[in-house]
Amino acid sequence: MKLKRNIGKVTLLLLAVNAILGTGIFFLPAVGAAYAGPASLVSWAVMGVAAILISMCFAELVSMYPKAGGVYEYTKKAFGEFWSFVIGWTAWIVANITIAMLVVGSLYYLLPAQSMPFYTAASLLIILLFNYVNYRGIDWSSKLLVFFGVVTLASVAAIIFPGLPAVNHANYSPFFVFPAASIFLAIYFISETFFGWETTTYLAEEIKDVRRTLPRMLVIATCLIAVISILVAYVSLGVSDWKEFSGQQAPLVFIASKIFGGGFAPLFAVLVFIPLIGTAAGWIVSSPRLLYAMARDRLLLKGFEKIHPKYRTPHNAIVFQTIASSLITVIGLGSYLVLISLLIPLVLIVYSAVLLSVVKLSGKKIARGYVSPFNDKLPLLLVAFNAMLMMTWLELVPGASGILALGVLLVLMGFPLYMLMKLQHDKKFIEKVFDDISFLWDKAFPVWYGKKETDFVLSKLSLRDNSRVLDYGCGSGITTLAVAEKARKGTVVAVDISKGQLERALNKVKNAGMPNVVFVKESEAAFPKGSFDAVVCVGTLEYLDEPRKELRKILAPLKRGGTFSFLSFGRSFGLPASDFLSSEQQLKKLFTGMGVSFSVRKEKKKFAEYYYVWGRKKA
Repeated sequence: MKLKRNIGKVTLLLLAVNAILGTGIFFLPAVGAAYAGPASLVSWAVMGVAAILISMCFAELVSMYPKAGGVYEYTKKAFGEFWSFVIGWTAWIVANITIAMLVVGSLYYLLPAQSMPFYTAASLLIILLFNYVNYRGIDWSSKLLVFFGVVTLASVAAIIFPGLPAVNHANYSPFFVFPAASIFLAIYFISETFFGWETTTYLAEEIKDVRRTLPRMLVIATCLIAVISILVAYVSLGVSDWKEFSGQQAPLVFIASKIFGGGFAPLFAVLVFIPLIGTAAGWIVSSPRLLYAMARDRLLLKGFEKIHPKYRTPHNAIVFQTIASSLITVIGLGSYLVLISLLIPLVLIVYSAVLLSVVKLSGKKIARGYVSPFNDKLPLLLVAFNAMLMMTWLELVPGASGILALGVLLVLMGFPLYMLMKLQHDKKFIEKVFDDISFLWDKAFPVWYGKKETDFVLSKLSLRDNSRVLDYGCGSGITTLAVAEKARKGTVVAVDISKGQLERALNKVKNAGMPNVVFVKESEAAFPKGSFDAVVCVGTLEYLDEPRKELRKILAPLKRGGTFSFLSFGRSFGLPASDFLSSEQQLKKLFTGMGVSFSVRKEKKKFAEYYYVWGRKKA
């Protein structure tokens, strides 16, 4: 089942404005003034030009690959699977930080001077509400986001047009009150106003005529936002003293009171609250599509690619995002400044990867609906620009390195998930990993698979002194050695995918003086039917890409009436396992129809789920 294409041109333009303009325009003119004073107008102009150029790069990429993964899809085509996972995971973290930041920021406007617990609780309630709307379908969501987009434009227009005649040019003097480096620091913080191109690209598979429509709307929306942002900053600094303005928690409410009088401020606070919430809703709607795209490529849990049969939404991805956004809100303790400080460096990293993707793909003959100017040189200049902003921030802002370290830690948390998913279906990856960690695995695995577990596995096999046994997935040889001792006059054929593991198993057997073992690499394993009296398989099922097909292959050489014994691990340390190892019922389904009678036993211990399956091949 596919996502539903239901978004047209006008809707898309408003969605893009709503997603990109975001919280920044309502907060960051004051932040820019705090760092650069009136000269922050230069920062807005420079960042506006840079944003338009970046939007052109996004436009070219989305015209080439109009898929739901957005930044993940582009980096996958340019740099391969691993880096696409890193950028996709980082972009998803960015989305959840942004959602938390937007919701908290909207509450600052509507209900200023409240406690952090209040902001946190109210934020969680809003996140739950909008994720529910998202769950119910793109029709509901797009109509809601169009409304928010209209209100966003109306709220900034309410500042710009009445404010221009009220500008006092004396407020811009003196223009340069801080060192020149402050202009770049201001650019760093106000850049968040223009973040959000990726949000719209996540909706690519739900947009009509996407190759033509989406690239143009991205560029048009960014040009519009650049003009709006410069005008809002110009009016804000022109109708107030920049020092007073820079200290405001709800800066545009303060400006509205300067233009219209203090009585208008509460009404304007409500007006601003709506687009702020709307931008959060935009990220909430679009970001699960990123999880959907990554799951479709088997880099995230398979359940994330499932589409709700009624609402046509990636409902499992939406539920997962709800949990993640809520956790990040709690971690941020409802603090807008904490969240934005964590957000910006991660976004600059993601955007730099996107820009480098343009360079990498510029020479490839791929159909394009839009071509960015100087696509082999301009992106490199923009990457250098991003790097300069990052270095300025790290050098001038106390504690910046600690915030960056926290962001990197959040990114690194995705690596175990990446490895888990790759270990479930990628044989080359499995082979390389176990070759690299064979020494550590040999030392660590006995913690979970010791003498007690080995004895239980072997007790289910009817072994005789002369039995011929297949040890499939022998690892470093723990089971191999135990079976060889039981069948001293027989033969044990030990098979594994990893050369490193086979070498360790061979050393164990040699040191124990067991000449009755033959080692075979899995790629070379082919055995005739009925050639083994018993089959043992420990810690291998969980790595099978096509479990039914490969289980049939493992059991095929077993004689009629022969016995088998398997041990596999399900959920471990809270990390999910393959679907067929999610419960005893699912495991029974896997073995049903294999021509065997079998029993299943589950144990929970040592932070893992143990699944034992044993039985006999039917005569």
